Amino acid sequence: MAKEPDYRSNSLLRGLSILECFSSDHPELTLSEIADQLSITSSAAYRFVVTLEREGYLIKRKTSYRLAPRVMDLGYRYLASQDIYDIARIPADELRSETGFTVHVSVLEGTEIVYVYRALSDRSMVSNVPVGSRLPAFSTTMGRVLLSDLPEEDLDRRFEGYVFERMSPLAPSSLDELKPILKADRERGYVAQSSHLATGTFSIAAPLVSRYGRYLGAINLSGHEMQLRPSDELIAKVRDTAQTISQML
Repeated sequence: MAKEPDYRSNSLLRGLSILECFSSDHPELTLSEIADQLSITSSAAYRFVVTLEREGYLIKRKTSYRLAPRVMDLGYRYLASQDIYDIARIPADELRSETGFTVHVSVLEGTEIVYVYRALSDRSMVSNVPVGSRLPAFSTTMGRVLLSDLPEEDLDRRFEGYVFERMSPLAPSSLDELKPILKADRERGYVAQSSHLATGTFSIAAPLVSRYGRYLGAINLSGHEMQLRPSDELIAKVRDTAQTISQML
């Protein structure tokens, strides 16, 4: 029987192995300690460690290294996407039934949002973004909500070299333009605006917040702007649903 081809990347495996070297017993490791654990030379370990450090997965402290918060973000994203899907379904369906508009739920990955749930409206003019879709966070209400939770250094890292391809003249054209918008979004606690991506669509978004205060996801109410008006009542319904979901996260 022919041997199945092995398409694994040895470099990627080595990088993941370095991250797995750290534990509660060994939160900090020197370069030589990492090399010893992987049975490789210090020069070989150095190339991987420097890459992980520059990509934000390791932090250097004098002569040792430790895991950076970005590693935790990976775990949060997985847990958020799984928990949010299971927890948000019923409240999202209820919000859709109560208002008659489509409800979407998303999580943040890099500079994009990923749609993890959709409660579809039965209106003739309907907002319909399929589950699994990825959209630029800076141009979406849910994306802006989620970006508003990030510290400035995280925004700088995520958007380094990013090209702001605007589909609307109202969308920010740079990170410098985006930052004050996010600050206002955070202070307001929600985002309500016409879509920068789908002409004629209006949405209201609010954050799904963990017990530790982190924004794990976002929910929006979305519909045609001729039907969906950003009233105080609708905004309150979206925020109340977001709070209901957040209390279960």
